[in-house]
Amino acid sequence: MRALLVCLMFASAAVLPADAQVVAPPRPVRIVENFLPHRATYDLKLKSARWASTITSLQGRLVSEFDDVCAGFTFNQRLVTDFVDSEGKASSGNFWVSSYESADGRSYRFSLNNIVDGSPVERTQGSAERRADGTATASFVMPSGKSAELPSGTLFPTEFSGHIVAAAREGRRSSSGKLFEGDAEGVVYDAFAAIGSERTASAADLAVPGGERLHGLKAWPVTVTYFLPGQEDAPPEYETSFILYENGVTSDVTLDYGDFAMKATLKRIDPLNAPGC
Repeated sequence: MRALLVCLMFASAAVLPADAQVVAPPRPVRIVENFLPHRATYDLKLKSARWASTITSLQGRLVSEFDDVCAGFTFNQRLVTDFVDSEGKASSGNFWVSSYESADGRSYRFSLNNIVDGSPVERTQGSAERRADGTATASFVMPSGKSAELPSGTLFPTEFSGHIVAAAREGRRSSSGKLFEGDAEGVVYDAFAAIGSERTASAADLAVPGGERLHGLKAWPVTVTYFLPGQEDAPPEYETSFILYENGVTSDVTLDYGDFAMKATLKRIDPLNAPGC
């Protein structure tokens, strides 16, 4: 069969006029372009704790891995922490999430595990499929048999990140969307990204192992606030701030959960092999 296909290709070429041009089919639209497949490692520490917080100290490590697998994009993140509560009890946390998002943004698979002191606190696994009209359905393996309808225009995480970079490149100061991350209750957040002025890589980011991959790139300070649907006037569920590079790498990350906030400092960037799609 391979020989037949090769023969057909040459036979087709033989009957084309000498000045004819072969027009390649249009490249399929992908939800992000030019994001660097990489693993980023961060040191974690407690940035602030409000008076109502039960956390008095915290340290740990955050590792995020983004990869382009041609048909889509994978994202794996693990957050390991040691923390002490207001009563002096020491505990450890282990949170990790894995996801796959198709290159056209229509399919999303996710798995989330949150373990504290060896006991599961939260476990979610499932998938979501977006229909032609923009609506989507999320189906869960854990919790078993559960499903949720997602409103039209719902985005998945990688595509939302792509929207922020696109907005920043165009000089816009904000980007927003309905975002589904895999919440077990089917929650779709109203996510708002505030984008600061364009800048270049900081000396600290360039100095980390692998930091040369940031040289000459555009970057923007970004704050993303996540609200429950229709509750933009209420306090957000959580907020993240970071420096976003145009290749998708982030640094100087703050994860703010309301009663406490964590600071993630970039320590190294390990590029992964280019997919060669």
